[in-house]
Amino acid sequence: MVQSVTYAYRARDVLFRAGIRATVTRVPHDLRDGGCGYGVRTAANEADAVRILSQNGIKVKRVI
Repeated sequence: MVQSVTYAYRARDVLFRAGIRATVTRVPHDLRDGGCGYGVRTAANEADAVRILSQNGIKVKRVI
């Protein structure tokens, strides 16, 4: 999960440039802890995806 839908699309693009396929998705209401409720779904290794996003200035709020 990221802080806004804008960051979700930025995250998707950053991951794509790193060779990782990702899609923007709406997070189910019961899993949101505030915020807009958008995230990025990927089958990539969790630690790698978070590291790449962090290196590119995108803060990951939560990993589900």
